[in-house]
Amino acid sequence: MGRHRQSVSLSNQQQAYLTNFISSEILSRQQRNRALVLQHWQANLSVQDSAELLHLSIHRVYSMRRAYGEDGFQNYLHAIRRCGAPNKLTPKMETQLRRFTERATAKGKRVTLTALAKRVVELGYVDSICTVTIHKVLKQARATARAAAPQASRLLLHPAHQAKERAA
Repeated sequence: MGRHRQSVSLSNQQQAYLTNFISSEILSRQQRNRALVLQHWQANLSVQDSAELLHLSIHRVYSMRRAYGEDGFQNYLHAIRRCGAPNKLTPKMETQLRRFTERATAKGKRVTLTALAKRVVELGYVDSICTVTIHKVLKQARATARAAAPQASRLLLHPAHQAKERAA
C-alpha cells in the first residue's frame, strides 16, 4: 500500500518568489534543494522523480515536503532546521555553572564533570543532564576567556611598552 499523492498550491506571488529564489547564486545546496523540491511538488512531479533529479533519497524528499507543511513557505526556504535535542541549560544556568567551577578552582579544588552534572540536577535546574553538555559549556567558557585574555593583557601594559609594540 503506497502513499497517496498530495499536491501543493502556491500563489502567483509565491511562485514568482520561488523562481527568483532558485535563480539566486548565493544559496546553499540545502536551500536550493528545498526550493527545487517545492517547485517539483508544485509541478506535480512524483517523489521518486524529484529524488532522482536532485540525487536525494526518497525519504529525504518526503521529509522536505513534511517540513514545508510544518514550517510554511518563508520559514521552509530560509530557516535552517537543527537536528538533535535543544540545549537544556539556559544562559543564566551556564553563567552559574561557570561561576561554580571558577570558585572551586580558586579554592584549589578539582571538580569532575559527573559531580557538576549531579550538582546541576540537585539544584533543580534540570531533571537530568549529560556530562557532554557540561563539557561543551565549560569548553565554550574557556574559549571565551582565552579570547578576552589578550585584550586584558594589553590594557595592563604601560604606555611606554605600548608605544614600543606599535613601533615594532
